[in-house]
Amino acid sequence: MSIEQDLLSYITKELAPGKADIDSEASLQGVIDSTAVMELVVWIEGEHGFDVEIDDITPENFGSVKTLTAYIEKNKK
Repeated sequence: MSIEQDLLSYITKELAPGKADIDSEASLQGVIDSTAVMELVVWIEGEHGFDVEIDDITPENFGSVKTLTAYIEKNKK
């Protein structure tokens, strides 16, 4: 499974169950709240083996599944 598919699966099953289907281009604003963002950070750190810096939690990196995938690929060990 690709990083993008993993993210979509985790977000739709764990962080935003019952929300409308989201795709990789959809904005995550309004889909997940700040608590869910922190859960997502912990999940990324565990799944991909790097620490997410607080300054990296921006709309440019966490705005959509597509931008988040690019962020993970750039920082993955």
